[in-house]
This record gives sequence, structure tokens and C-alpha cells, in this order.
Amino acid sequence: MMHIKSFLFSLLALSPGLGYGEAKNVARLFQPHNLWYEVYLGEMKAGYAHDQMYREGDLIKSRNEMLIQIKRVGQVVEITAEQKTVEKLSGELVEFSTETKMSGIPMIKKGRVDGNELVVYERQFIRGKESRYSFDPEGGMSWGLQKKILDQGFKKAGDRYEIKVYSPDLSMRSTAPAFVELKGKKSVTHGGALIDAYEVVVTIKSGMGSVRTRSWLDDQGVALRTEMNMGGIRMILLQVPEKKAKKMEAEVEEFLLDTVISLGKPLSKVKKSTTFVLKSIEGPWGGKLFEGPHQQVTRVNDKEVEVLVKTEGLVQGSELVESKRKEYLDPNPYLDTGDLLIQNLAKQAKGNETDVGKIAGRLSSFVHKYISSKNFAVGFASASEVARNKAGDCTEHSVLLAALGRACNIPSRVVTGLVYTPSFKEKRHILVYHMWTQFYLGGKWKNYDSALGYAQCPADRIAFSVSSLAGEDLTESMIPVMNLIQNIEVSMK
Repeated sequence: MMHIKSFLFSLLALSPGLGYGEAKNVARLFQPHNLWYEVYLGEMKAGYAHDQMYREGDLIKSRNEMLIQIKRVGQVVEITAEQKTVEKLSGELVEFSTETKMSGIPMIKKGRVDGNELVVYERQFIRGKESRYSFDPEGGMSWGLQKKILDQGFKKAGDRYEIKVYSPDLSMRSTAPAFVELKGKKSVTHGGALIDAYEVVVTIKSGMGSVRTRSWLDDQGVALRTEMNMGGIRMILLQVPEKKAKKMEAEVEEFLLDTVISLGKPLSKVKKSTTFVLKSIEGPWGGKLFEGPHQQVTRVNDKEVEVLVKTEGLVQGSELVESKRKEYLDPNPYLDTGDLLIQNLAKQAKGNETDVGKIAGRLSSFVHKYISSKNFAVGFASASEVARNKAGDCTEHSVLLAALGRACNIPSRVVTGLVYTPSFKEKRHILVYHMWTQFYLGGKWKNYDSALGYAQCPADRIAFSVSSLAGEDLTESMIPVMNLIQNIEVSMK
């Protein structure tokens, strides 16, 4: 839910106190700022954002924080994010750190420039790793990004240009291109009144898709209002005084119920295959869907694709190459199979069974019963945390099952997509966001859904992505679904 927040922070305040004509001398004339914003999801206030920037000698330091509260089927989940950057007056990055927490579970990423390399350390839960990437000095983060937009201007309607962005929420392996479009002075609602402000549209593109942000800036380049799509829901940030920003609403926005798709009619779970028709509501089809033996995707026209989903009985096997086998067996921050409790639970669930297919079924049934508190209040937990807390929704079920599989030497991965349900909180015949597990058995991948209690899954789901969870977090695996979910209609052929 919090992806591209770092880029969003950079747009919130281009540089208070500086006019466009002074942009070329912006380093010499730099002024600190301390700004607050209300955060809205849909029509309801969900939290606040705070953006600070100040100078220490020849360095520009930034600190940005955001707090959002959402409901997931009646249960409040709090998401917090903090980002700090240190940059040179020229805009070149020196170091950064980010920490995101969902229901108190931290994900930390920090980095520093070392010569021609960017050294990045990532920690999720108790495991961490360090990586080195080629550093691009033209990549902007906080001050660097603001300076580029000030230098190239934000007032002249019709101007377009491209800048390079470093975003910890996307990837620090390389920069991502951001395309800036200037719309000129437009009227926009702010503080209950219509005001004139400069509209700037920025589209950032990455391997996980595109995100479009629209901001309205005052004469000094301060963002008064910013809009974007966040996890399939319209997100709005409004600049306000600190006291107003921190004042929270009595009601919290219901997130999950706004991210369901009507199918229009019931789906039979006894069918061996189902053909779904996915149609883009606005613009041409631009979504990416997983393709494999279980699922075949055919382009119908510029707005529609057909997705043929098969049950395991119709799927042919294929050899898993050794490098991939290792990836699907190795522990990682989410699938921490080295944890003693995970190993003991795997032994308990396996029992004396020796047939690998039957072991997989026993693991799935075990997880379905073991997670006794089936709720939406958990953030994104590691398998060992799920094992200790025995609580969570589909993500926690899929992660624990994948870890138990690896502990039994069964290659595993998680699948993110949509699944059919006949009814959900007064809505009928819908598709909802879902995550499940695949085990590699007998030369092919097989679906197991411990959250729904399926040892063999019907053709009732659409897979958007599969992941070993090596080198990424669960929010990354959600992004392909959430970027599409509010812009598609789904029917059955």
C-alpha cells in the first residue's frame, strides 16, 4: 500500500520561499521547510504526512513521515512510514534510510554512496542483507528531485521533460524514469474554496507498472494538493496546519471492501477450466498477468484479454531448473525456515508420511487448522511470526504454508491474484484480492489454498504474479493486483 511514498514526499514541497525565476540559484538560496498534509483515501481522511527539509553546511537533510489508518473488514490496521535523506547541495544523494511498519511489523531499507556504487542494506523482520549497485548521480530522491523540477520549471503549460528517480519503495537497483507534464495554471479546490495553482502531472514507470501523480503548486512551487492512485483507491493529500493534519476522523476508511470486482453471476467450482474476460475501464489494456501451464492469456483487442484458467488435472509438467529449485527451497526473510518452531511444525504436520504429494496435502490442512485467529488485523508477517501468533488472513496462511513446504524439502512459492467468492459482506458473486501457495510436485506446480481450506484448487482464480519472496517484500507482490483492480471489469466467457 505504501509503494512510491518516497517519490510522493518529493513532490509535496518543491521548495517554499523560492520563485521560479530563482530556480537556477536554488542551492545558494535554499530555505528550510516544515509542512503538514492531510491524507485522504477516497472521500474519508485516513491520516497525515509531514515533510521537513533543512540545510547543515553543504548538505541538505530531509525527513518525511506518513501515518495512515485503514479498516480491513472492520479491523483497524495502522501503517507508518518514515524516510530520511542526506544529499549534496547539487542534489546528489549521499545516504538514505526508510522504515515502514504495518501493524507494527518493520521493513527497513537504508543505503549510502560508496564511490561509484550504492550500498543498500535491507532488513525485514530479523533477517538482513547488503547489496551493491552501480550508482547513477543523476538519480534524484528528495532535494535532488525537487531541484531538478525547479531547474526545468513547473509553470509553462505544454512543457514536458524526463527525470531520473531513486525510490526505495520501488527498487534501488537502478533509477526509474519519471515523465513530467506541465498543464499550466488551473483552478482547484483547496480549503473549501477554488484557487488557481500550477498543475503538474508526473508518471513514474518501473517493472511493477506505472503510477501517475497529479499535483497543484502555488507560485513558489509548494504543493497545495496532490492526487494519485494508491492500492486501487484514490489518494489525496492537502496542505494544512499541523493541528488540522493530526486531527483524525472518528471513522476509518474500509479498504478491503472497496477493492472487490463484481463477476455478475455464480462460478461453478466443479468446472475443470474457466475463461475470464478482463476489460480495461479507462485506456488500453496495460496490465501484466502471470502466464504458465495453469493460466493462458490471449489478447482480444486493445482493451480486453481472455484468461483461460485450468485445474491441475489439465496441466502438463515441466522440469524445474536447478537454479530456480534452489531459489524455491532457500530460506529468506519471509520464509524463515531456519527457525526452530517452523522446523518442528513441519515435522508435526508431516508425521510419518513419506509420499511427497500426501505431505503437501497434510501441510495445507495443518496450516488451515493451526491459524486459529483468522483476521485482517495482521500486517505482513514472516512465517515464524505467524507460527507464534497463529493469526492472519490469506497472506499469513500462504507464507506459513510455503515455509513448511521448504522445511520438508518441497519447492514452494506464493501466488498473488483474485479469487471468486459467492458472498462477502453483503456483496455477491465477486472476485477479491487473494494470496495462495504453490508446491512443485511430480514435475509441475500445484495450487494449495490453506486460507480457504483447499487441498486442490478449482479454476476459480486469476493469478497476477508468482514469487519466491527472495529479494522482495509482500507489498511488491501486491502491486500488480492493486494497480489493476480499480480499472478492470471481469466477466466469464
